[in-house]
Amino acid sequence: MEENTTTAIVRPTFLTVLCILTFIGSGWGVIGAMINYSTSETAEKALEMVDEQMDEAMDEIDDNDEMSEKQKSFMESIFNGITDTITPENIRKMAIVSVLSSLFTLFGALFMWSLNKNGYYLYIAGIAILIGGTMFVYGGLLGAMAAGASGFFGVLFIVLYGLNLKHMH
Repeated sequence: MEENTTTAIVRPTFLTVLCILTFIGSGWGVIGAMINYSTSETAEKALEMVDEQMDEAMDEIDDNDEMSEKQKSFMESIFNGITDTITPENIRKMAIVSVLSSLFTLFGALFMWSLNKNGYYLYIAGIAILIGGTMFVYGGLLGAMAAGASGFFGVLFIVLYGLNLKHMH
């Protein structure tokens, strides 16, 4: 008598954990971006309050005798860059970037859940969209800082998923 045995490929626990974390993060990214897009106009009032707080902070910096004029000028350029960059239009643009990025990473994780190596490349594309889109929307130093902050975990996960590529086909 002949036994018919099939060997099921088992997903490593580490890959399972990474995928679940991505499902949560990317799912939340889609929901949060949609909320940001729909509330971008009401954010204008909050941005006005932030602008007032920045003005008060600049007044305190101007009154600070311990800072040099160069330091004060640097701080002013940072504050102005923030208030000029965070606009309802940029919030909407960033929401679109976030939805696209989150969908790519979500579908990438779904593929990797099934041990399909193509998901890894989708995931990388999603992180590239996030980093590039953030730099494009915000530009300058603020764009680079925001892209670095948002891309840190994405790049970390790329490396961690890369450690699991040997289990994918």
